[in-house]
Amino acid sequence: MKIVALEDLQVEDEVVRKLASELIGPPHEFTYVKERPISQDDLAARLADADVALGVNYPISRKVIFDSKELKMISISFTGYDHVDIKAATERGVVVSNVPHYATHSVSELVFGMLIALLRNLIKADHVTRTGWTREGLLGTELYGKTIGIVGFGDIGQAVARIANSFGMKVLAYDVAPREEVAKKLNVTLTSLKDLLRLSDIVTLHVPLLDTTRGLIGEREIELMKPGSILINTARGPVVVKEALCKALESGKIRVGIDVYDVEPLPLDDLILKATKIENAVLTPHIGFYTREALQVRTRIAFENIRSFIEGRPRNVVNPEVLR
Repeated sequence: MKIVALEDLQVEDEVVRKLASELIGPPHEFTYVKERPISQDDLAARLADADVALGVNYPISRKVIFDSKELKMISISFTGYDHVDIKAATERGVVVSNVPHYATHSVSELVFGMLIALLRNLIKADHVTRTGWTREGLLGTELYGKTIGIVGFGDIGQAVARIANSFGMKVLAYDVAPREEVAKKLNVTLTSLKDLLRLSDIVTLHVPLLDTTRGLIGEREIELMKPGSILINTARGPVVVKEALCKALESGKIRVGIDVYDVEPLPLDDLILKATKIENAVLTPHIGFYTREALQVRTRIAFENIRSFIEGRPRNVVNPEVLR
């Protein structure tokens, strides 16, 4: 089979070569083009005779999927797969695999990095230290004893709960799937989304972007939150209604830590930039997954997914109906 990597896999070249050699190898052919395609036509040209496409988050359209006559599999070195036309892939009989769980530690740790930065005024404190000011106006707040509400109680949500327990926090969680045993083990109280928003000092989002989660947190939901509470979004930008979020920020109702946006990179004229300042927000450019350890793990799993497909045992398939 011919395997074509569509873009930079964001790990050292020697790691990619080693994984390709270990997990693919002859007689299969691996081509690594680090420069992202400049268009869907360019992408189609790269996939003209490819059996497997290996990418991160470059969009793969319906037209490209149908024009790539040899294409049998798309291996996404990422958890999210909304940048691929899954319906078209399924219609064409193309297996799509992703990399779940690779960023569990990196994302959950970032949540608390954002929280501590907000609660202890770290960004402003750094600035005032460098400019000769004092601690006046930098009175902080502790995590200990606060209530954190976790929306989405999968692997990342559970990792957040473990860390929260170590800080002595009360932990609430909401998930559409029943996870009573895990919740009991982690000393987490499962509750409705409405009650979670109403009772939490901190709300952190860990749901995938689906039709059912798009706009999950809107004006009505933010209105339920405590005044002065914190909303952390390391999930996907469209899970939160941006206009409602900005309105709440401008009114001083909440503070935020945001790592994901409707459009990335965040446009310089975006409403979020106009509504936020050092005192009410920590903004990061989608770095939740971006640690050396996480990137190496996800790249290995993406290659292992290809190997499993070649051996006739596809895994981590996001469109399982294609296997029926």
